[in-house]
Amino acid sequence: MSTSQKEPSSQAPKFFVAGVDLGQKQDHSAVAVVKKRDKEFDLVLLKQFELGTEYGSVVGYLKLLNENLRDLRRIMIDQTGVGETFMSMVNNSGLKNARGINLSQPTKQDIMTFLKHCMEDGLVHIPYDREFMNELNVERFELQETGKLKYSHPAGTHDDRLWAFALAIYYGRYDPPGYHPVAAVNKYPSPGNLMPQLPRSLWKK
Repeated sequence: MSTSQKEPSSQAPKFFVAGVDLGQKQDHSAVAVVKKRDKEFDLVLLKQFELGTEYGSVVGYLKLLNENLRDLRRIMIDQTGVGETFMSMVNNSGLKNARGINLSQPTKQDIMTFLKHCMEDGLVHIPYDREFMNELNVERFELQETGKLKYSHPAGTHDDRLWAFALAIYYGRYDPPGYHPVAAVNKYPSPGNLMPQLPRSLWKK
């Protein structure tokens, strides 16, 4: 995969979309937030939780995101393997803009193909992060007898942030209805000042 390193245009952002990939003991939970500007996407936040982090902490982090991003239109959550447990926690927390999805192989292929095309067309802007770049580059795919692609990563590596990012990009192509929590404070924060009221430990890479 390739990515655009050019400076994004100064055009005002339209809205934000978050992607969430869940893990716990063997895989990390991860959150990515992209800013959608016309057909372009800016990665503005990439969070990887420590192994073993309880889901309640992830839900709490998503609530903080919702309160600090005024136009966070959608939080797309990969609930594959965790069933309805996590989504029940999310719904009970009042996150009305969150949606869960079970990632089948065809859906994964659609998501990753869309991300690849956007990156090749220079529509994706990612601040340089060596670890994340490695995560993008080591992802493997295998063509199965069914004609579908199976995605994997080498032993000792992770792809949690990649799938969170890919989910945010994929669902950012839509224009979901606006959702404005009462506690919203920042209209359009810049990447370097995304959540100034949160402890740095909550949002640093």
